[in-house]
Amino acid sequence: MVKIANQEEALSYHENPNGLKYYRQDYFEREADDSQSPQSYLIKQLPNITNPLHFHVQNQFQVFIEGSGVFGRHTIEPYIVHYAGAYTGYGPIVAGPSGLDYLTLRAMHDPGAKFLPETMDKLIRGPKHHFTSRQFLPSTPASILELKVPEFVWDHIEPSTGLGIGLLKMPSQTSYSFKPADKAEGIFLVVIGGSIDAGDVPIGVKQNIYISATEEVFEIKTLDSYAELLVLQMPLKEPIYQASDFPKLS
Repeated sequence: MVKIANQEEALSYHENPNGLKYYRQDYFEREADDSQSPQSYLIKQLPNITNPLHFHVQNQFQVFIEGSGVFGRHTIEPYIVHYAGAYTGYGPIVAGPSGLDYLTLRAMHDPGAKFLPETMDKLIRGPKHHFTSRQFLPSTPASILELKVPEFVWDHIEPSTGLGIGLLKMPSQTSYSFKPADKAEGIFLVVIGGSIDAGDVPIGVKQNIYISATEEVFEIKTLDSYAELLVLQMPLKEPIYQASDFPKLS
């Protein structure tokens, strides 16, 4: 399965009783089977607003793409990536005076944030996992166009879990192929510079693609433009969180 972000969906406004205020724009259509329904959406958190400590029931990446703020103890700016495993509490996310925009990416549909401590009874005992990347500053177009072939490097890779955060640079008129690792649900590609061609669909800055592990190989190309992409490999969900009978944290 391959999903390509569609940024034509309208922004919708949301306001929670806990004070969280934001706009949301969904990029993927929801499938009938949630296990086959990856999520990609943009959150535009309003200036000086706090997204409180919470967790989700699915593994996820967040890519901070515009604005500034504070995430837990980390100052955040574009492009910083945060990974949180299922049932791992994280936050708060505090938007700066200009607001904070970030992509949320999941391999499976999630029913929504569970805020803490209010939903502590729904938090499941099991492995907790989160990671915050360094800041990725987009390269100059000239430096990438000087390359003879694409250049890919894992910036952070965990062979034991499948978690991976990498950077791909592609000069014009080149191609690159992806195959997710055996321990991964799939790979998200987020364009942070230039543009790519994916099956004759142009993908520009801040747009993204999801490639599930069921795909044998998926190829992307550059035409007249260069491209720079974040490569985000999503780990498999921990087996205990896939079970039907969960022990609750007390």
